[in-house]
Amino acid sequence: MHRVLPPYWSGVVCTLTAVVCGAVIGIERQKAQKPAGLRTLILICLGAAIFAQASIIMAGDRADRTRIAAQVVAGIGFLGAGAIIRERGVVVGVTTGAGIWATAAVGIVAGAGYIAAAIFFSLLIFATLAAARFIDRVVTGACVKRMLHLEYDPTDGRTRLQIQAILDEHIHMDPPRFDEPPGQRGVAHVAYCETHRDHRTCLGDLLAIDGISRIRYE
Repeated sequence: MHRVLPPYWSGVVCTLTAVVCGAVIGIERQKAQKPAGLRTLILICLGAAIFAQASIIMAGDRADRTRIAAQVVAGIGFLGAGAIIRERGVVVGVTTGAGIWATAAVGIVAGAGYIAAAIFFSLLIFATLAAARFIDRVVTGACVKRMLHLEYDPTDGRTRLQIQAILDEHIHMDPPRFDEPPGQRGVAHVAYCETHRDHRTCLGDLLAIDGISRIRYE
């Protein structure tokens, strides 16, 4: 693309392509409620494309154009590693870290001017992530939903906020529903998956809340 169009137009096309490619990957991650969602992956892809274009502009024909891109490959690894954590004996975030790394690679390709290749790679990453979730459901089975009913004192607003905060940090099936009839105990109805271990990691944190007086499940 840099050889076909004038510099100012090729830069615009490459930058917009990076935004679109990052959005394609980010939509899938956002739908899966992952920490690195739409905005994050757009910025990663866009930033990598900007660095790639900066490398071409500053190096010209006098220096190695791949030096800045090589540093992006190394630097983005630290960002991806930061997304990987160990939580209650389960390692989570590996796919998110790999997605960050792959999205940066797409940004470099787009910034280098290979528009068709960048679009193809972003669609391939999107298809891989979507197919992986489908294969995981086939291998491990579909999610089996159970309901957890947590009774608490509605006058103490901290308990409801604690329940909501814990669920926001974990994978859960449906948003919780809170019933707080006047003069009675409040009940939080929480749906969770009993099939997959990484889907029920929130249970330990929920059961440790001091403000919960009674727990029922069905």
